[in-house]
Amino acid sequence: MNMFTAMMATVTLTMTAVMAPRIYLSWLMAEERCLEGEIEELHALLAEQNDWVKRHFGCGAAAVAMIWMVKTSQHDLEVPASMAVALGAYAVISMTFAVLESLVAQKIATFLQTVPIRVEVREEN
Repeated sequence: MNMFTAMMATVTLTMTAVMAPRIYLSWLMAEERCLEGEIEELHALLAEQNDWVKRHFGCGAAAVAMIWMVKTSQHDLEVPASMAVALGAYAVISMTFAVLESLVAQKIATFLQTVPIRVEVREEN
């Protein structure tokens, strides 16, 4: 195991340890705000969830691009296989988090679509 592999493993494990409880907390906040009917807070939470989906997907795509670049490079980069495995693990976990975040965002969006909206009716003279 080289230094890069150890660093990627550390980053991956740290990201997992931090993001898993954060995603669960977002799910709980979404449920609570759905029950309370807090529309403005749900819109803010939906925007935040969409940003997290973009971040996770972007990081996963960057890891896949790095693996592709290393494996298909015409120059001999002499990259150990353990580095590609560590990047692959990071990409899979990052994409999994993107899916989980999108599930929370989908729950919020579905609730926001089903909420009745108050409409003021003008009185006719």
